[in-house]
Amino acid sequence: MTDAALVPARVKVERPRPPALRGDQVPTPIEKAAMILTAIGPDQAAGFLRDLAEPDMERFARTVNELGKIPQEVLDSVIVEFLELLTTGPELTGGSKAARKLLAAVLDDEEEVQRLIDGRRRSEVRSVWERLNDTPAPTLASFLAAEHPQTAAVVLSELRAEVAASVLERLERAFAQTVVLRLSRVPQLDPPVAAAIQRTIERDFLSVLQRNLSKRRPADLIAGLMNNISTEVREGFLSYLEAQEPSLAQDVQRTMFTFEDIAVRLHGRDIAGVLRDVPEEVLLKALKLGEAQSSATVPFILENLPRRLSERYVEELAGLTDVSRKEGESAQIEITKAIQAQAKAGSIRFIEKDSAFG
Repeated sequence: MTDAALVPARVKVERPRPPALRGDQVPTPIEKAAMILTAIGPDQAAGFLRDLAEPDMERFARTVNELGKIPQEVLDSVIVEFLELLTTGPELTGGSKAARKLLAAVLDDEEEVQRLIDGRRRSEVRSVWERLNDTPAPTLASFLAAEHPQTAAVVLSELRAEVAASVLERLERAFAQTVVLRLSRVPQLDPPVAAAIQRTIERDFLSVLQRNLSKRRPADLIAGLMNNISTEVREGFLSYLEAQEPSLAQDVQRTMFTFEDIAVRLHGRDIAGVLRDVPEEVLLKALKLGEAQSSATVPFILENLPRRLSERYVEELAGLTDVSRKEGESAQIEITKAIQAQAKAGSIRFIEKDSAFG
C-alpha cells in the first residue's frame, strides 16, 4: 500500500449558491455594500468607513438610511455572494477581488479604490489634523496624556472645538487644567516646527492606530456575516468552509453567536434583562420556531424568566399557530442582535465557548 493511500481524501462539498431573487429584489451594488457593512457591525466596518472621503461617506449614509427593513432572503443572497468572493482563492482570508467589489460599490474613483486596497495613506488629501479630528476622543486623550502639556495644548489648538472639549473631559483633571492654561499661550508655529510635530504624530500615533485597526481576523468578519443569515444558508456555508479550511471553520464557529448559543453562553440570571426590550411578538415567534426545532434555548429562556411571565408565554405558545421558518429565524436573529449589543455595552458577559462546550 502506498503512502498516498493512507491519506484521507478531502471531502468534496459543493459551494453554497446565493438564494435566487426576483428582479425587483436585486439590490444595487452600493446597497449590497451598505448591507454588508451594516451586517458586520460598526467595529469591523469602522476601518473602511473612517477612510472614506466626505462625499462617499454621505453617499453611503444616504444608502443605509434608505434601506429600511431588509427581507431575510435578500440579506442571505447578498451575504452569500460576498462570502463567495471573500473565500475565493488559495487562502480563505479575503483578497483584492472581494475588497475591490465592496469598495467599487461605494467609491466612483478607481484610483481611490486601488489606494485603499494597497493600504496607502491619503496624507496629501487629509492632513494629520484632519485625521486627528476623526480619531475617537478616548484614544486621542490616552495619547495626549503621555505628552508634555505644551504639546497637548498645540495639538488641541488645531482640533475642532467640540473634539478638543471632548478630549479635555477625558484627561486627568490637573493635567487638563495645565493644558487649558497653556492654550492661551500657544505660539504661532514656524512651518518647520509644525512639520516636525505632524511627523511625530504620524509616526508615534496615527500609524500605530492604523496598524491596530488593521489587525482584523478573517473569522471575525465571516462570523459577523454568519450571525445575520438564516440557519439553512449558514449551515451550508459552514459545511463548505469546514471541508476547505477546517481550522478557519472552527474559529468562525467559536466566534459566532446564534440563537442556539443562548442556552450555553448566557448566564440564566441575565435572561430577563437581555429580553426586556425585545418585543413580545418577536420573542414568541422565535420561541415557537425553536420549539419546532427542539432547541435547548427555548426551555432555557422559559426557565429563567419570572414564573408568572414564563407560564403566560407557555400558554401563548400553545395557542400560537406555527410560524414560518423565515419569520421565526428573522425573530431569532433580532434577539441575538439585541443580546450582542448588550454584551458589547458591557451589560452582560458571555460564557466563553471553549468553557461552554467543555
